[in-house]
Amino acid sequence: MWIVTRSDWPILVNLSRAAQIGYQQIAKFDPRTRVIAAAWEQEFVLAECPDGNEARQLVDRIAQALATNTPLLDLREIDLTGENAAAEHS
Repeated sequence: MWIVTRSDWPILVNLSRAAQIGYQQIAKFDPRTRVIAAAWEQEFVLAECPDGNEARQLVDRIAQALATNTPLLDLREIDLTGENAAAEHS
């Protein structure tokens, strides 16, 4: 599956070649979290999220797309702000 990164300079990443998708905290006291795909000696930042909750939701979306064999997932088109607000009030 190909994925378009959510960044100022979006790139296409082939997730079929990625060995691992995970999280990376930007700094110790910074709530922002990066979603990364790592393969061998290479690491791609798929998205930078304001917090770990949004990063988890984004990884869930990627997992759903992988499970349904979606050929292309554009992370720039995914807006999780409404889902974050709904999760905070429940």
